[in-house]
Amino acid sequence: MTKQLIFACVSATFGVTVFPYFGWEWLICALLYYGFLFFKIPSKILVLHLVVLLLFGFSTTISEKNNRTELSGKETNFTIIFTDSIDIDGDLLKGFVRTDNNEKLQLKYKISSESEKINLQNHLKIAMSCPAMGVLEIPSGKRNFNSFDYRLYLKRQGIHWVLKADSIQFAKCMSNKHSIKQAIQDFRNKGISYVNIHFPESSRGYVNALIFGDQKLIDEEELKDYQRLGIVHLLAISGLHVSFLTGMIFFIGIRAGVTREQMSLVMLLFLPIYIILSGASPSVLRSCFMAMLFFFLAFLKKSISATETISIIYLLLLLFNPNHLYNIGFQLSFSVAFAIIMSLSIMGRFSNQFIALLVTSILCQLAAIPILLFHFFEFSLIGVLLNVIFIPIYSVILLPFAILVLLIHLLTHQIGDLLLFFLNKSFVLCNAVAGFTADLPFAYISIGKPTFPIHLLLVVVIFLLLASWDLGDHRKTKILSLVLILLLVLQYNIQKLSPFGEVTFIDIGQGDSIFIKLPFNKGNFLIDTGGSLSFEQEVWKVRRKTYSTGEDIVIPFLKSKGFHTLDLLILTHPDADHIGSADDIVKHIDVKKIIIGGGSEEIYKDQGFIQTAIKLGIEISSVKRGDHWSVGDARFYVLNPYQYEEDTNESSIVLYAEIGGGSWLFTGDLGEQGEQELIQVYPDLSADILKVGHHGSKTSSSEAFIDSLQPKIAIISAGVNNRYGHPHQQVLEILSKAGVSVYRTDLKGAISYQYDKKGNGTFSTSLP
Repeated sequence: MTKQLIFACVSATFGVTVFPYFGWEWLICALLYYGFLFFKIPSKILVLHLVVLLLFGFSTTISEKNNRTELSGKETNFTIIFTDSIDIDGDLLKGFVRTDNNEKLQLKYKISSESEKINLQNHLKIAMSCPAMGVLEIPSGKRNFNSFDYRLYLKRQGIHWVLKADSIQFAKCMSNKHSIKQAIQDFRNKGISYVNIHFPESSRGYVNALIFGDQKLIDEEELKDYQRLGIVHLLAISGLHVSFLTGMIFFIGIRAGVTREQMSLVMLLFLPIYIILSGASPSVLRSCFMAMLFFFLAFLKKSISATETISIIYLLLLLFNPNHLYNIGFQLSFSVAFAIIMSLSIMGRFSNQFIALLVTSILCQLAAIPILLFHFFEFSLIGVLLNVIFIPIYSVILLPFAILVLLIHLLTHQIGDLLLFFLNKSFVLCNAVAGFTADLPFAYISIGKPTFPIHLLLVVVIFLLLASWDLGDHRKTKILSLVLILLLVLQYNIQKLSPFGEVTFIDIGQGDSIFIKLPFNKGNFLIDTGGSLSFEQEVWKVRRKTYSTGEDIVIPFLKSKGFHTLDLLILTHPDADHIGSADDIVKHIDVKKIIIGGGSEEIYKDQGFIQTAIKLGIEISSVKRGDHWSVGDARFYVLNPYQYEEDTNESSIVLYAEIGGGSWLFTGDLGEQGEQELIQVYPDLSADILKVGHHGSKTSSSEAFIDSLQPKIAIISAGVNNRYGHPHQQVLEILSKAGVSVYRTDLKGAISYQYDKKGNGTFSTSLP
């Protein structure tokens, strides 16, 4: 029965994915799996598993059919009801709301004053309904290759629109009657608010994460350290938390004289409340439902195995909401839990607790690797050891201590503040250790998003490795461990073996960032980094997370492709939308050499990335007209600058390149004056592909320049609905008149040209 339930879980997974992801990859996986079942189980049982596939496929189809919007997108007046946790981040109010016709929306509202913010913090509650005016926008899709698809993420939660509210009439808000769920959510919000007010800044985010499942106030850099080290699960409510809480409450009840049957009923009442109190994340749902099933069977004086329990919960959650499958927390929680439960015999072989915990950590890491590489393109090498150290600290010390401190603080501030001092110091120490470790060489390793064949091999090898380890077959375990290591090494070096090159115009909004990769990893170049102007703000307006095109877009793009090194970082000119993220790139990517335009050295001198580069020993050199270099079949020629220019746009590095069987002209923000000078000096200059200057501004791309250059394709890098009106209609008309095909990042997202060693290539875009 246990084995068949596990097979049913796999069949259910195929059923959920059959229609959304049906294709040759799905077919290969399905044929391999059901071919395996054909030889392992009776044909009658195999038919049942195919029925499970069809059942979950049908359930997913019904779910998708019901997941549609009733709004046209032209509506401007709304009555919104706050149904979920309300998040006030600096001068931004955001959260999920419902309209009066029960459609769920993502709300974004810019707060106008500090007094309004204070008023909202004090009076805005769950279940309040308010009149609002604004516009509906379609959520942004996947604007870069391998990037996060915000539109799909919202759709899987039943949200099809972002409401950008111009005004919300808070004076006319009405308090509606709370449902039981909303009353518990309101209590949760009050608990979070209490911690935010009374606990120190360095620990309040961690206390809220451990008790209420709310990580919003954890410091951005500290959270990244935990993520990179593979121990961020400690900050999410999981099986460890639920086991501790249920065990503690059950023990106290038994010691107080309550019968086991009565305590089982108490737990069945407590756990649904705790699910809502702790934020109802997938890991909470899994662990709480497993605990509820355990207590329910205990009340009936029956029992089933842990494997059967987790299988039943998996099937029920997917049947209730197939979109759970696409949640990263759901994937990690169940894959790790399955690995632990299926490998209990392995851990039982070790009497030493430290060794047993180390083995458990290895099992968890193995189960998580395929998921981590698919979503984050990296995993931690030191995380296995850190989990052994941090799991007992968080589960045995910090979690119960945090609960105790909060309860005592509610009763008496004097004793509570004294205990809070020690709790705060404990978190500070743990964070310092995590920060120090995350900065160690090879603390974590980025190997890129695996191709389908490698990903499939990883999953199969890890499964066989765990199975052989469980069976005690040491020879096979060693062989499979070696195969796994070789696969990871292959994936790490995959770009060095690739015969394909690419030129990708990364969509970083209003700005430029262009990545060039030559075949067989002979050269990786980045032209500009994107960036944005930062202005000093009033304290109340400052948001928790600082947006960075480097850390949020360019670096994840490079990591997803498996690139660890940039041979050249070429910065065309010192405008913020071209070099604003250079410091992030230099800090997180191994840059061998930085190139800047000759004559602009003084302007760059005080830039932060220059100081960082000097500390890291990165070579910095300037180029001018006449400089050139070759790498394999690719050739690069610098056409500008040739003299000092007061206008930084006119001092842009202009790069002519022969790549992938075509000629390219990268113009930075060169204006019409510079263009005229170029065609005078280079009257025979022509290019197949033109990176249009200055994001399509009317100050660039003159008709004379386009006529002289005669490009076949033009690329325009511009932000969606940017305030400058780029690209200008005049430029588009000039390009159209010349018969030039135009690709725009504001319309198509990232634009990539992929080519082989023979120079045959094609263009593709991130958005359809």
